Amino acid sequence: RRRPHPDRLGLEDPTSTSTSTSTSTSTSLGPDRTAQTFCSPHTSPPWSRSHAPLLLSWARGISIGATTLAIRLFMNTYGAYDIVDDEHYRYFLETVVAGVGKNAANNSNDDDGNDHNNNCNHHHHQGLITVSNHRSLFDDPGVLSCLLPLPFAIQPKYNRWGICSQEYCFNDALPGLIKGYIGAGQVLPICRGGGINQKLLLDFARHLACGEWCHVFPEGGVWQWDEVGGRRELPRGSVLRLSSDFARDDASKDFLTQGKTTTTTATAMTTTNDDDEDGDDSHDIGNEHATNRIVIPATKMQKSLKPSPKGKLKWGVGKLIAHAPTTPKVIPFAHCGMETLLPQDELTGKTKLRKNIFGGFPFFGISRDDGEHEPDNERLRVRIQFGPEITFDDLISKHEAKYGKLWKYSGKVTPEEELETGRSRGEFHKYWDSSKEERELYSLIAKRIEERMEVLTKEVHEGRWGKQKRKD
Repeated sequence: RRRPHPDRLGLEDPTSTSTSTSTSTSTSLGPDRTAQTFCSPHTSPPWSRSHAPLLLSWARGISIGATTLAIRLFMNTYGAYDIVDDEHYRYFLETVVAGVGKNAANNSNDDDGNDHNNNCNHHHHQGLITVSNHRSLFDDPGVLSCLLPLPFAIQPKYNRWGICSQEYCFNDALPGLIKGYIGAGQVLPICRGGGINQKLLLDFARHLACGEWCHVFPEGGVWQWDEVGGRRELPRGSVLRLSSDFARDDASKDFLTQGKTTTTTATAMTTTNDDDEDGDDSHDIGNEHATNRIVIPATKMQKSLKPSPKGKLKWGVGKLIAHAPTTPKVIPFAHCGMETLLPQDELTGKTKLRKNIFGGFPFFGISRDDGEHEPDNERLRVRIQFGPEITFDDLISKHEAKYGKLWKYSGKVTPEEELETGRSRGEFHKYWDSSKEERELYSLIAKRIEERMEVLTKEVHEGRWGKQKRKD
């Protein structure tokens, strides 16, 4: 079948002479975009700042401004946060204010007024990806809203774009107003377990192609450990199951405490399928009704296992970096302290709001009438530390020298793709679906990020009560 030209697909042509097996070995059309939950039948492009609908601009300003002010008030009264004020943090600020902010301004000034995402077609600005550990369900906006000085933090153009698991942020049980408020806060849905070929990831990538700041939690879940969480190597015959799969917390705790096994189908237990896997270590049991050992993420049982040889982190961040039209800056940071607000059960992996959150005395340690202070390990005090920029030019160059130029996604959405419905899966999947060689590159990128995050996570825990800080 004749391959379509990338320009018609909103993708960058790798070069007409390239012999890259990375783009030629992947011929499946991939998943139907409209069959994915929370995915519109029509593609929604990344609106340029100047051509976003007026109501959307107002909604973004209200959502981001109100949320940031509320978080700052909470963190400066009920709790406290420290940001290590060093050259790495100042470099992050410079990148966001002078880099991402300038890109947003250019996106407004360079538009010709004919196409609301035209600027992304012709001007590929260097975007920013921040990566961090994931300590609680409140990290975004709890931590992300505290990173910038307040005058910048309340402006949408300086704020990050984030992704949130649809089961939490865009659940059908939530009122439409709540989901709209979250979406206006520059948060997009992602299908957890949907793999790296899901179209929702491409929707997120388009903003990076336009030079925006995008934040990713590459662990793919919440881990309240003193090290980077993520995948572990599962013993043969074991399966991975999310804590949310259990109907009752006491039932799952009894199951794990007593060491029982269960009889169930293997396909019901795994979190991803073979077509869309990005390095999951779930094993096929072979017997549909086999007796399996269940491993729940972020529990003592999982922590006791060896790290996966495929790496702890999800590979989606590697795909975002490898195929960006201009390789983005990647800045890591680590934080700790949010686990005191939303502690995680070590047996079940479930997250709960801490008891007596509004009782007793404030987290910031003011003395009670009896003269006692709240123990340090129970105070809501968040410490944040940035690391140096991570580069991947050597990995990408080595891959391209062996397999040819990588294709590049774009912020552009073509008229053909905008009209795409469930009747057609779209030719773009011949480029968007990742080949085996490309997955190997993603793995190398993710492992390099993991190495830097391990160092940062250890340092932020060791210096949690240090004196060096910034607070506003």
